[in-house]
Amino acid sequence: MTDERKEFGKKLIEIRERKGLRQADVAEITGISQRTIGRLERGEIFNPSVDSLIELSKAYGVDIISLNKKYVHGDYYILEEINRSLNLNIIFSSDEMILNLLDKINLIKESRDLKSRKYELKLLEIFIKYISNEINDRDLYDEFEYISSDKIDWKNFPNIDLSPIELRILLNIATTFESYKNIDRLDIFNKCKNQENDKIIKIASCNNLSNFYIKNKDYSKAIKITNEGINYSREKSFIYGLLYLNFSKFLASYRLYDNYEQSLAVTKILLENIVNKNLVNKVNEKIKYILD
Repeated sequence: MTDERKEFGKKLIEIRERKGLRQADVAEITGISQRTIGRLERGEIFNPSVDSLIELSKAYGVDIISLNKKYVHGDYYILEEINRSLNLNIIFSSDEMILNLLDKINLIKESRDLKSRKYELKLLEIFIKYISNEINDRDLYDEFEYISSDKIDWKNFPNIDLSPIELRILLNIATTFESYKNIDRLDIFNKCKNQENDKIIKIASCNNLSNFYIKNKDYSKAIKITNEGINYSREKSFIYGLLYLNFSKFLASYRLYDNYEQSLAVTKILLENIVNKNLVNKVNEKIKYILD
């Protein structure tokens, strides 16, 4: 029996007792046998079933799956899991999934093992709160400015190395505001677009920059940017990048009255191969609105 499983078991006991439940009560609520609950709490089960952990999560109102990962795999594992979840389609994720990300942040944000990454954790927390609509655009700007303090200014911005989460937050700020601390939004867009370390940020910046040009009726520039992003997405075999950018190209071409049928056809083909139904429905709604 490992110390990690024992600690996980102790935490399960603490949560159950805080809820005022006996093992027998939990067994009745979840359908898990009382013997299994006892073994989990004593740390005797090497690999608990996901179904059991899901049922315990429902009964306790706590993310027991992530709690198990924390004790078995460590806080770094949870942190990397959070970072992997922040994909290009995160805004189209279910409310349940985004709340789960907030639970994971709360689970590790006071971790002694992650003391050196407190800054990253704070940024992840405000970004997830932003995509969950818990804070608005102005809050995101203000909280990022407060947390990052004097790290970023217009003088050092061209040469400073920024992390993926810093760039992602700046990209969202530039989408809403004309500047950040006297840094023009176009400089932010281009810094994100020209970095090569994170394909999600590169694709998102191409898409957001294209939408900026579309909004300002500079459709030729929008098409040029989308073509750059499409080529990059092909190189990386990134279907979601191809979807977003072909849709943006369709919109710019439609506004320019210039051969929009091809990019529309590609967009529709890509939609047939996308599993995220929220995203598919949203794009189809936009296509219908534009063509009607």
